[in-house]
Amino acid sequence: MIFFRQMVFKFTSLLFCLLLFSCATKTRKHSSEEYYFSGKNEWGNMAKDFKYPAELEKRIEDFLGIPYVWGGNDNSGLDCSAFVKQVYEIYGLDLPRTSVLQSKLGIEIPREALLPGDLVFFGEADKDSVTHVGIYMGGNKFANATNSEGVKYSHLDESFFFSKYLFAKRLNF
Repeated sequence: MIFFRQMVFKFTSLLFCLLLFSCATKTRKHSSEEYYFSGKNEWGNMAKDFKYPAELEKRIEDFLGIPYVWGGNDNSGLDCSAFVKQVYEIYGLDLPRTSVLQSKLGIEIPREALLPGDLVFFGEADKDSVTHVGIYMGGNKFANATNSEGVKYSHLDESFFFSKYLFAKRLNF
């Protein structure tokens, strides 16, 4: 009887471990042509090799204070995706015009792996409802075009952005 209990315990322990492991793994296929990194320790390698784009902060400063205008696309008024699109022109990237299309680019990264220059996306709980985008700057700070104050720096831990955060993407530039 003791042997039978030991076998049942081992079997259920093994089954539990297998189920736990299968839930924790995610299979993703990445093309090395689409992304600028490769290797098994991709997050560590990206952080180690990342060069802070100093031009990025200077470029964003040029936009601070420009008022928010839905569909706006120039210095008289911008919306969030136009702001991101225009900032990234400094790197020769021609991003799509909407936050939904911008969210389809790059590689999704975990929040704890954010680096300056990553795009942060906000919306409702399901990822198909992207409604806002900003540019992460480090230290939980990101630049974005807000309805109330135009282009400014915000923080990911502000209650509104904390509750609407969906995911982040790293672009190849």
